[in-house]
Amino acid sequence: MIGKVFKIKKKILSFCFILCFITSNSFGISDKLIGTVGKKVITQLDLINEMKMLLIISGEKFSNEKQEEIQSVALKSITTTLIKKIEVERNNYNRFNKADLNNEIKNISSNLNITTNQLKDSFNSNGVSFSQLLDRIETELKWNGLIFDLYKNRISVNIDTINEQLELIKSKSFINEYLIYEIATGPVDEKTAKLLVDEIRNEIKSSGFKKAAIKYSKSESALKGGNLGWIKETMLHEKFKKVLDNTNVGSVTEPMFLSEGVIFLKLENKRKKSKDIDIKKTKNALLNAEKNKKLRIYSMSHFNKLKQSIAVEYRF
Repeated sequence: MIGKVFKIKKKILSFCFILCFITSNSFGISDKLIGTVGKKVITQLDLINEMKMLLIISGEKFSNEKQEEIQSVALKSITTTLIKKIEVERNNYNRFNKADLNNEIKNISSNLNITTNQLKDSFNSNGVSFSQLLDRIETELKWNGLIFDLYKNRISVNIDTINEQLELIKSKSFINEYLIYEIATGPVDEKTAKLLVDEIRNEIKSSGFKKAAIKYSKSESALKGGNLGWIKETMLHEKFKKVLDNTNVGSVTEPMFLSEGVIFLKLENKRKKSKDIDIKKTKNALLNAEKNKKLRIYSMSHFNKLKQSIAVEYRF
């Protein structure tokens, strides 16, 4: 236990040392305007703080070689959040579940092998307000709620398919769980998809799956390096389950071309659990998983339309 605490403290201190480099190279930085998204502004300080936040929550180290890449990812991240915030405010949508916000914070902390208080300390040590992360997650939760309200009447689920999955689950003596990371590009045309696949493959090879997810994924999981956590096979669509069953632990799947865009999955780990299934709960879980999949398609499509209609300008 003592060793673990030391390791955690060392990690937080390394964040501080790394991010101080950004601050020291940004001496004299003020609220200089460097971009606009609609009527919302992006300042130089916003960009620096975003870079720091992304490094903290991803557990990555800063390097001169990656400075331009980190800046690009941070700018994309800010822009995405502001576009979603504009739409949430336009619809006067303020509902979100605080329990979901707390769970997201716990998930980020867990991925870094630190406590929530230690995560807060790492933000404070590096001169970044923890409220920046809270605001980011809150915006995402409001966005998800808004998308549900806008598109819930368009969602239909094939009950026969769900029942077939249930019968298959009932016939098993154990349940598989998968630790999955994802990259989901959002809807793209065929020509763009082919070029994008090559770019993502090269990025995965050179920088790793997590960085590729932060850079290319349009999914909410991008902020966490694509981490979806442990998922029971009862929560997975049969197509994804078959792909994962034929993927070695630590490997990345071939790109899957779906209506929601191109999807890469990384199988980080896999385990078996003794079967203890509540059929009613499992059926509801499968129904919710299918609904969420369709909602994600609507979310990506809605965002892409907004991106084309909202003026985005960078001034550097």
